[in-house]
Amino acid sequence: MAPRQLEISHEWGSHAIRDVTTGDRVDPATLPVPASVAERLDAWSSRWDTTFDVDDPDTPKVDRWVLEELAREGAKLWRALLTVLPPHDYTVSYRHDDTLYRSPDELPDPWRLA
Repeated sequence: MAPRQLEISHEWGSHAIRDVTTGDRVDPATLPVPASVAERLDAWSSRWDTTFDVDDPDTPKVDRWVLEELAREGAKLWRALLTVLPPHDYTVSYRHDDTLYRSPDELPDPWRLA
């Protein structure tokens, strides 16, 4: 059986993880991960939700450095999932803006060190 393909990304008002095959958002608590990782993913998604006005999504409500920090935190969470989910059962990628990262080596240098 092929591994389940998951993607970490932000989508307004949704869980931080998407099943690539079905397109459905996945509650991290339903995955075989420590509760602390699931809680961090939920908190990360909630923080993203507060950064933009739904009525005017092109105008952030926070400074650019806050958005960069959230992107870096997403990369950390992705790396955490890569270590706790069995690779023979799951593949996990990270999408930020229009870029899809399939390997931590593809991340920008500052994100790899964080």
